[in-house]
Amino acid sequence: MNILKYIFLILALSATKLLAASQQDTLFTPSIRVGADLSGFVRHIWERETLPLEFSTDFEWRKNYFIAAEAGLLNVQIEKETHEYLADGYFFRIGHDFNILERSPEHPNDVLLLSLRYGFGKLEHEAPNIIITDPLWGDYQTAIDAETYKAHWLEAGIGMKSEIFHNVFLGWSLRGRLRISSTSDPEMEPYRISGFGKSQNTTLTFHYSVLYRFPL
Repeated sequence: MNILKYIFLILALSATKLLAASQQDTLFTPSIRVGADLSGFVRHIWERETLPLEFSTDFEWRKNYFIAAEAGLLNVQIEKETHEYLADGYFFRIGHDFNILERSPEHPNDVLLLSLRYGFGKLEHEAPNIIITDPLWGDYQTAIDAETYKAHWLEAGIGMKSEIFHNVFLGWSLRGRLRISSTSDPEMEPYRISGFGKSQNTTLTFHYSVLYRFPL
């Protein structure tokens, strides 16, 4: 009987702690948020040859802790007098966000996020028409056949998502990216790496997006 009393006491204490923990934070509701990146469309206005499309989702599984994923497509079409370049690719990124903004009753869903991501991008690109001009021997026309290019990178950044209407958010983020591996000795470096940016080892990018939140 004493053992049963101890077991009952332990269960009662555990239930009390769980109830107290659940009542400590009345502002938190698990949720899924989905969105579209608008920065690619704006970039397309002044860089007509490039069209990136990107979508994102995050899941707040615990207060201030988010699992996040992003994916999209990249299309590049460059036509110059001396060359033509074509590329199509896709990418994804996955990682975590952590909110460092104190929640308030007035704005319980606004977040200021520190982000960590792993990214992967793949594309098929080619230069079907290259003209090499030589004043002595005349013009020479050649081409580079289609090839596959892959890249892996890590990225870190900071961003904010603010609720402007009920469950509708505007967000921005600043990301620094470090390429950790890619296709070795490619015949041609890509004009842009899908989901990464310019073909270099490090890059800094700015994103802004519109999102919708689904409380669970």
